[in-house]
Amino acid sequence: MRQILLVEDSNMFGRLVKTRIEKAFDIHVFWTKTLAETEKLLAMAKGNFSMALLDFNLPDAPNGEVIDRVVAEGITSFVFTAELNDEVRNFVWSKKVADYILKEDPNSLDYIIAAMRQLEENQNSLVLVVGDSADYRTLISELLYVRKFRVLNATDGRRALEILGQYPEVKLVITDFTMAGMDGCTLCQKIREKFHRDRLAIIGFAAKNEGNVGVRFIKSGANDFVIQESLVVEEFYCRVHHCMETLSLIDKIHEGAIRDFLTGLNNRRYFFDAGNDLLKLCRESRERLACIMLDIDFFKKVNDTHGYDVGDLVIKSIAGMMREDSLIRDIVARIGGGEFCILTPGGTRQEVIARFENLRRKIEKTPVAILKDTKPLCVTTSIGVCSEMGDSLELMIKIADECLHRAKDTGHNRLEA
Repeated sequence: MRQILLVEDSNMFGRLVKTRIEKAFDIHVFWTKTLAETEKLLAMAKGNFSMALLDFNLPDAPNGEVIDRVVAEGITSFVFTAELNDEVRNFVWSKKVADYILKEDPNSLDYIIAAMRQLEENQNSLVLVVGDSADYRTLISELLYVRKFRVLNATDGRRALEILGQYPEVKLVITDFTMAGMDGCTLCQKIREKFHRDRLAIIGFAAKNEGNVGVRFIKSGANDFVIQESLVVEEFYCRVHHCMETLSLIDKIHEGAIRDFLTGLNNRRYFFDAGNDLLKLCRESRERLACIMLDIDFFKKVNDTHGYDVGDLVIKSIAGMMREDSLIRDIVARIGGGEFCILTPGGTRQEVIARFENLRRKIEKTPVAILKDTKPLCVTTSIGVCSEMGDSLELMIKIADECLHRAKDTGHNRLEA
């Protein structure tokens, strides 16, 4: 995030906003109190502002004049207002701002922080707008650009499916109903054949709600729909946000199911599911696959002597070094306690042994925690390597585990293959 502009003539409210934003984003907020000060700052800033928070009523700009000046610079803007009637609301939305915030709302600062974080996330979200009307595509795309989404356009359903094949990271499709060749509902059905609801959201769009088109969209696989003749910008943004938030929550649930809560590495469940798939792929491509078991030596003693908080630091530090050492196709998991398991495809037996011997030495020499007396704590690990692809993942883990125990039985801080 680049620099933030705050335009607010109230000293108390301005200080509160500036302090909260700087603390939340660790970024400097430039604060002006009038339109004249803002114009001088914009002239000097030369496009360095990524977001702005604007007071609707200023001493030298009582009717929102500052909004036009800042939005003209291409700066995504939020508007603060003390009152909000229909006239003010319609005026604010006509200026293509990202959102408005009521000053007297006790939750206004929490709201603005959350909204700014959402805009940061939107920059990583790709949206596909589908429709044969250029006016429709321009309308929807411009609304999405205000909220910092990345946008692709397709003129018909066939082209939309081609784009989804080229850009599988698309998270949201907004499709018009009336299109030549393939209507919006048919496109929804085609999309759902390849993309599940937990992967991609769809919003249907129609000029009028004729023939129960909204119901047809939902039954065809859309998450929501919008009617153009009653389009309210604020409602449109709410529907888009709801779709994106649902996908985000599903992602978090999915991550929680496959990630170890302490280290962020894969967990045991994911290791066996993905590991069996990787073993199958390697067998089909006749590629080598090695299984490595790594265990922290005397880890119970670390917990008993220094406490579980230090033990957690040790585990996270080891996990960090394993993550740094891992290759792009590796599966790295924490199996339990101080024990980890890695599957790594490719590489000769000698290369695999050399790589994990280097990791063992790195762990041995790297402090993994600082104790209360500022004394660094170092630990060692024992490693077992199964360098030959077995008939099953369970067999490879069993062989690697036997090698690990042999390493511990012969003195710890060793690698056995």
